[in-house]
Amino acid sequence: MKKLVSLALCLSLSLFAVARAMKPAQILAVVAKSDQKKSAGKKADGKTLLDDANKALAAMIKAARADNGLDPKTPKNKPFWKSTQLIAKNLKMAKTGLSAKSNDFFKGVTGARQAEEQMKVDWELTDSKNKEVTENGKKLGHAIALLRTDFSKEAARKKAGGELTAKEKADFDKIKAQQKGLLAKIAKLEAGAKKDKALEKGLREMKKQAEHIVKEPVTLDAYIATLYLLDGQIGLIRGYEYYVDKSWRGDYLVLVDWVHTYETSYDEWESSVSYDWALVDTSVDIYEDVAISESVSEEEINSEEAYAEHESFDMSEAEEQEVAAEEDTDDEGEDMSDDDSGDDEGADDNGGDDDGGNDNSGDDDGGGDDGGD
Repeated sequence: MKKLVSLALCLSLSLFAVARAMKPAQILAVVAKSDQKKSAGKKADGKTLLDDANKALAAMIKAARADNGLDPKTPKNKPFWKSTQLIAKNLKMAKTGLSAKSNDFFKGVTGARQAEEQMKVDWELTDSKNKEVTENGKKLGHAIALLRTDFSKEAARKKAGGELTAKEKADFDKIKAQQKGLLAKIAKLEAGAKKDKALEKGLREMKKQAEHIVKEPVTLDAYIATLYLLDGQIGLIRGYEYYVDKSWRGDYLVLVDWVHTYETSYDEWESSVSYDWALVDTSVDIYEDVAISESVSEEEINSEEAYAEHESFDMSEAEEQEVAAEEDTDDEGEDMSDDDSGDDEGADDNGGDDDGGNDNSGDDDGGGDDGGD
């Protein structure tokens, strides 16, 4: 089994930024803002942020390709490349959707967010110490964060305010019921995973998130925050699949199947909600580390993304077993976490209000508090 990595797998919206000891409903917005300095007067609209995300992705891929230690033919690196591929494909979908003003924009951004959370887990398998990859990865994550929280249908609904509609309440109830079902599946896996430390840790984090969602009050803020939180939960489930030994893989797939069930429900929700496309042209405050420091040409962007999108990173069953069976003696990789990201400032801006009366009312152990991990 792969070593027990030092991941605080609470929901975050930056690729390698980890928000510790926080309520899940706060984390989406906070990670995008709390550990960074505002650039006074610096703003960007949806297209600009999408361009920033693509530049950061290209820079990250370029750095990774130049590192022999991240050779995509090496089994332990393949999960990282597979999730990178997912991000590339989803950002391409988002770009096409933005041009056409279609739902593909939202699907692409949401898919990129989920794949980014998955990549945080997959990255730890590489044991890489490549700072250039991690720094560009963080910038990629922050750009996706702002796209997700400021230019989504959830963001527009939150801005509109008011009480939950009857349909929204029903959808929220359905999500809570799904999470209760997920908790039952996790409990079954936990019972037999006591010797599998990495799997046990992953299940614990999933459980915290699910328990938090189940206890959320029926408010607009809690509903929107939950939709965001589920992005991270999905990425977490998919990322941890590569840590699971063969003997547990079949049982673990019940969680992966749950992801498909939820995504079907979410697609139905997203298709039923209208969007004022003028909102995409509205500029929002951005932060310094959204923009990458190096110059990346349009040709390089296209080349690196084409590599990620079209290269095959498929794993054989033997390779999956090899990755899952790696021992605790492997070296630690580059520290990916932004440990100062646990600050609460700005949490009420983008889907995770911390006004004390709604979705974040003091339930720290419902999902964000992983305290001494």
